[in-house]
Amino acid sequence: MSPRVVCLGETHDEAVEDALSTAGYAVETVTTPADARERLPGAGALVVDSSIPREATLSLCERDVPVVVYAAAGDASFASDLFAAGAADYVLRDDCPPAALPDRLRDSLVSAAEPQYQQLFDALGDFVYVTGRDGQFLTVNDAALEVSGYTPEELVGEHVSILMDETDIARGSEKIKELLGGAETITYEISVHTKDGGTRHVENHTSLLPAPENEFRGTVGVLRDVTDRHRRDQQLHGLHDTTRQLFAADDQETVAEQVVEAAADILGHEMSVVRLVEGDDLVPLVISSAAREAFDGRWPVSVDADRPMAHTFQSGEPSYLSHEGADNDVPLAGSYYTPLGSHGTLSIGITDLEEFSDSDRTLANVLATNATAAFDGLEQRQELATERDRFAALFENVPDPAAYVEFDEGEPIARDVNSAFESVFGYDRETVLDSSLDEYILPESERSDAAQYNTEIQAGESFHGDVRRLTDDGPRDFLLHVAPYEIGSTSTRGFAVYTDITDQKRRERELERQNERLDEFAAVVSHDLRNPLNVARGRLQLARESGDDEQFEKSLDALDRMERLITGLLSLARHGQSVGEPETVELQSVARSAWGTVPGDATLEMDATPTIRADPERLSQLFENLFRNAIEHGGDSPTVTIDTLDDGFYVADDGPGVPEDAREQVFEFGHSGGDGTGFGLAIVRSIAEAHDWTISVTNEKSGGARFEIRGVEFVE
Repeated sequence: MSPRVVCLGETHDEAVEDALSTAGYAVETVTTPADARERLPGAGALVVDSSIPREATLSLCERDVPVVVYAAAGDASFASDLFAAGAADYVLRDDCPPAALPDRLRDSLVSAAEPQYQQLFDALGDFVYVTGRDGQFLTVNDAALEVSGYTPEELVGEHVSILMDETDIARGSEKIKELLGGAETITYEISVHTKDGGTRHVENHTSLLPAPENEFRGTVGVLRDVTDRHRRDQQLHGLHDTTRQLFAADDQETVAEQVVEAAADILGHEMSVVRLVEGDDLVPLVISSAAREAFDGRWPVSVDADRPMAHTFQSGEPSYLSHEGADNDVPLAGSYYTPLGSHGTLSIGITDLEEFSDSDRTLANVLATNATAAFDGLEQRQELATERDRFAALFENVPDPAAYVEFDEGEPIARDVNSAFESVFGYDRETVLDSSLDEYILPESERSDAAQYNTEIQAGESFHGDVRRLTDDGPRDFLLHVAPYEIGSTSTRGFAVYTDITDQKRRERELERQNERLDEFAAVVSHDLRNPLNVARGRLQLARESGDDEQFEKSLDALDRMERLITGLLSLARHGQSVGEPETVELQSVARSAWGTVPGDATLEMDATPTIRADPERLSQLFENLFRNAIEHGGDSPTVTIDTLDDGFYVADDGPGVPEDAREQVFEFGHSGGDGTGFGLAIVRSIAEAHDWTISVTNEKSGGARFEIRGVEFVE
């Protein structure tokens, strides 16, 4: 902002105004002293010409604004009175034409300002300075001595490099450019090199001396000593770094070592001790080397002792003990004790009381607080590690398969599985880790239900229920227990435990089949056995009445029929029992062996057949009954064919086949297309179901019956 100059008088010509304006001053012209007084606040100077009365001009000199009288003719008496009244200058027009007035005015203002600057400088407690355009000190106040060690007389006339290094001088030049660019005041930190070779950190508040626009005349500024603040900032930064190290420590001793190191390197206290509670004592864990040398042997302290450190531990409040005047050999001025929570105390030896300020106490408390938090963190991590180890042991040793998953876009990603999972499902941990668990163990038929379970887990809900899952031995039944990591809130993690209930489910299905057979047995007993029994009773009655021997033959036929029915029932009861442990069997080998047990005139044809998993004895009985059915219903000398399906095999004959409307009934107990028992195909169905297979009947293109068994597990 350009300095504003008020010109008072009637004789000022345009040359004066033009010269001042060209030099960068903002010029305002008034004609009366009253108008001048109104315009003086904020003005840089008042230029008065000879047309203004003497007394009025002298009265204007009492204002705070520098007054320069621009006279057409000299008057020594008036000039003397003017200077006595405080005028800045008395300029004769003949000696200083208008074109030279701006420079004369500037010099007058500087000269007039020096006493004012000096009065202001001396009143301030900070180092105040004025520098010229070349960087020399024009004036400094007495506070310069306290900051720099130099007297004002030693600094005035010297270049600023006496106090500043090249880096700070270069920074200062950049700041001056900012001021010339329009900034009014700039504050930044620099270092002052003192007379005794030390360094003080100061805050430089600087602005430009009045000058025409874009012209540099020098600077005026205040250097405020912030060395203590800078030191505190450095200490806080150091404590911040120490805090990171404290929380990264793996044990209490490392934490204590870092605390003692920080007390010396950051806080400047060479003597310190970290004591931790062991039983009923505060026992030193780490002692600084300086403290060990000075206090060898003075270490464990009872937590109940009448000692400052014990009081600090019990109260949880810092305490200070002065050693001044103490009749002992303690090489300290005092000791400062801070609690470390429930863990112990930090003791700091003070060698110079004047250097141990409230700020130093605060920093010591900050260090102790951070150390306490680090000790707490260690304790928590140790507890978590213990809990984690316990959980890991439980997770690993639980007898059922278990998996820990994290959900990623709805997919359960395996993060861990236990040994039982590897054993039951047949996938090792490395295979499934970081993969979707469903891709390995979820059957296609279960995907819809599994998606619902996953949604419930992520919503924080637990689940347990019967499911079917894939293993390397085929599908098995499990009781699935699923729990989210956090019950009742949204969760992205969860646990799944699979209890294998395959055998239980098989027994349940077998029990259902047995119950069904019991009902069917009851029907057979009540119906099919009653018929031949009634026939035998009736024939015997006729034989008694008529004496006809033929009736005895008819009775024997009925009894034979009953025997066959009873034999079939027993066979069905035995064959319907649950299958044994499935084995790897060659289908062709079992079929040929069964063929050899069936009498009759028939031919067996087989192409290459697969190797499957089945109970070989029950599979043989299945074939035997299918073969008997083909021989009994396939006509004269039937041909029986066995071949492979995509998921099983079939047995076909070249007989008349099974009518479409009778295909649902052929597997029912007691159903027979001739004079058989009607149990053969019922036995076949029971054996297939006991293997978790399905069986159905259709006709060959040539017309013969074709029995298809599906859901069979092939062995590569």
